[in-house]
Amino acid sequence: MSDAASPDPAAPRSPVTWLVVGVLMAALMVVTASIYARVEVRRLRDEQVTLTERHRLDTLQLIRIDTNVRTIQDTLRDMTDRSEPYPLSAWQQTFDRLRVDLDQAITRERALAPVARPASQARQLDEAAQRLWEAIARGFAAARAGRDEAARAIFTTDATSRQAELTHQVSQLLIANTRADDEGTARARAVYDAVDRQILWLNVGLVAALLVAGGTVVLAVRRSIIALQQVSVERRALSWRMIRLQEDVQAGLARELHDEFGQVLTALGFGLSRTRRHVEQGTTPAPALAGQLAELQDLAKQVLDGIRQRSRALHPVVLDDFGLEHALRSHVELVARQTGLPIAVETTGDFTGLPAETATHLYRILQESLTNVVRHAGASEVAVHATRDATAVTLRVDDDGRGVQDGRATAPGLGLTSMRERAALMGGTFTIGEGPLGGTRVSVRVPVASP
Repeated sequence: MSDAASPDPAAPRSPVTWLVVGVLMAALMVVTASIYARVEVRRLRDEQVTLTERHRLDTLQLIRIDTNVRTIQDTLRDMTDRSEPYPLSAWQQTFDRLRVDLDQAITRERALAPVARPASQARQLDEAAQRLWEAIARGFAAARAGRDEAARAIFTTDATSRQAELTHQVSQLLIANTRADDEGTARARAVYDAVDRQILWLNVGLVAALLVAGGTVVLAVRRSIIALQQVSVERRALSWRMIRLQEDVQAGLARELHDEFGQVLTALGFGLSRTRRHVEQGTTPAPALAGQLAELQDLAKQVLDGIRQRSRALHPVVLDDFGLEHALRSHVELVARQTGLPIAVETTGDFTGLPAETATHLYRILQESLTNVVRHAGASEVAVHATRDATAVTLRVDDDGRGVQDGRATAPGLGLTSMRERAALMGGTFTIGEGPLGGTRVSVRVPVASP
């Protein structure tokens, strides 16, 4: 229907919005990657430090146990090789002190033992220590009974073998600790490798997010630039058309004033001169003078009607006299009478008190819309609706003509641009699309204060 090049495109989202979203996404990815890496590295560090410290303390306790066991070995050798002048029972206190220290070391080592150590190993260590002290207790019992040779035999064979068994158990635990250290190092290396891979994937995701956000921003900016260029071209064309229209209006007025009004006024002047001479001479009868005056009156009325018609074309005086609602109905009736096209008009609300500029723009938009319907739409039915509520005035023009095809109006031109610019000047919105009658709907909504 419309005389415009294309329907009003949906306003594109501001590229600033996409830019902010992209920056926030990038910042979120960076923060997430940083927090994740920091947490994982700190957790790994704490776990490794804790594990290493525990293994170190446990190893120290095993070394302490091994030292006590070797001290017991040396003491047994000194006690049984007859190099000391002391009786066997005199060594009881030395072994009591060694037992206290050894028991403390075993208890402390049990608390520091690696979690992965089998419970059977700890039980074997306790049992080996218990068997050693049982053998030493039997030797001192025989020594107190006066059976020194039997006591020496117990110390030399049974206690020494138990001491060797305990030494073997401690060595096994030391080997197990070394193996656990190696496994902990391997696990730490595996965790470091996993963190490294995850950080790499996070970086890949960050780069992808930045590319997506950047591409979105670029597309949004490109769409905005294209829309801006299109609006610039339309406004430039509208400006040239307005200049040409101004020149055409001025040339037309000059031509009409000279050719039409000038001739009529010239004829009116000649008629008045002739009538004046007749009156001065007094030779013309009254009926003839009345006829001449009637002719002059018709000429004056013709000039007045022409002036009124041009005045309405230049500015709708009916707006100033009767308001927008009456002006809309008057123009619809005029178009319907001139074209024979049935046009229904419906108004809702109070249109008094509208700003003069707003009323003028809405009236011109109605003029342009109906002109496009008549020229281009091929419509057989038109409906005009004007509504004013508490916040806005809405004007809609619907027809059942050819309508909008493939997102473009049926006829090219600058009428749509003019209507869109008028709506923008009022701070309103302008849309064009398929209407309920099957043709095109032109809709303008302008915010205004309550009546």
